[in-house]
Amino acid sequence: MKEFNTNTKAYFLLAVFMVFGMAGAVNAEQMAVVATAAADFSSGAHSVISVEPVDGSRTVQNELAPTGSDITVVAYGDYFYRMERSGAQNITKYHVDEPTTPVWQYSTEGDESNSNPHDMIFVNSEKAYVLRYGSTKAWIVNPSATTEAEFKIGELDLSAYADADGKPEMHSGTIVDNRLFITLQRVDFTGGWGNYEYNIPYVAVFDVTTDTEMDIADCGCAMKGVEVPSITNLGVIQYLETNDMIYLQGMGDYDASTDAGISGIISIDADTYGTNVVLTGEAGTYGAVSGMVIVSEAKGYFIGYAGWGDNTLYSFDPSCGCSIEAVPGLENKSIAGMETGVYTDKNGMVWICNQTEARVDILNPADDTIAESVPTSLNPLKVAFTESESANNGDVDDEDDGGSDSGCFIGVLK
Repeated sequence: MKEFNTNTKAYFLLAVFMVFGMAGAVNAEQMAVVATAAADFSSGAHSVISVEPVDGSRTVQNELAPTGSDITVVAYGDYFYRMERSGAQNITKYHVDEPTTPVWQYSTEGDESNSNPHDMIFVNSEKAYVLRYGSTKAWIVNPSATTEAEFKIGELDLSAYADADGKPEMHSGTIVDNRLFITLQRVDFTGGWGNYEYNIPYVAVFDVTTDTEMDIADCGCAMKGVEVPSITNLGVIQYLETNDMIYLQGMGDYDASTDAGISGIISIDADTYGTNVVLTGEAGTYGAVSGMVIVSEAKGYFIGYAGWGDNTLYSFDPSCGCSIEAVPGLENKSIAGMETGVYTDKNGMVWICNQTEARVDILNPADDTIAESVPTSLNPLKVAFTESESANNGDVDDEDDGGSDSGCFIGVLK
């Protein structure tokens, strides 16, 4: 496999770390945890795959801790957290070395029912935020709590963003410079299945040191966050440090023939909060935009949604929303997981959930080739990367992680 983005400066820094013994191991052990589900959604489980070695002899453990199919996974340090919805409504913590033995399992139900946990964004090992799609309250939690009574330590009130169904539909989040950004889909479900109303979405911003909402709109009004133009049904949110931009993907209404134009990708300036439309879906070509990762200022990927199970991965230039090209080998597939967080493995490779072949395809962004494919037995839903906390003397860099190491479409941030 070709080396990616290696240069003289990198070798110099490596030498400095080795000679002077600076904090943080250079080659931290990293594992990929994959949430998986049966093709008929009758059951689910998770897989654990080693990031090293990259010569085709990775270790793979499949169908671990069987459960229901409505699950997702995030990771922080040596631990991963499997969130169950659809009647379970809980989070289970595992150590990556014992991926079938729960450290704990805590409910995400409060006074309401069907809390529907969608994401968990980490400040550190003792503070995180649980985004509950079925509630107006995000939970502030202690992931290191040893009892359920100690788990929930606070709340964020997002009721001001609720639509007619009484909920704001919080979905995904990231942390940038001690600010928590939360996507609010604002999908009105009162009309029942297939009759949803997609309201203008927002991104709420909270100070993670005080857990108070910031008045980004500077209006003194109820909805203080960033109003998101042009796209609806927000999915992934990703921060790119090199240009200090936050990128948002919106799916629209899953009808590529009629509403592709209200799906797409938006950028938000992390300093000014100004928004810009990067690209919108296009009916008759790549359809709706159902997932995204930004690799660099000039390189990104998105999924073009033509219909259920008919998705194509496209590369593009985020600086102009142009140079759109289908990635060979990832055309007309069922691709999952790109509507939540996106992160990289330590080798700078992009992990893609290919449900058509029930495997993870590992893409080299240097030349858009599939470097390796790893079978997951069940269909992959989402990937999260664990990394030994000893690599950072017990701490994980929150800004690099963007909060939660999640997303079945994982991209290198350069």
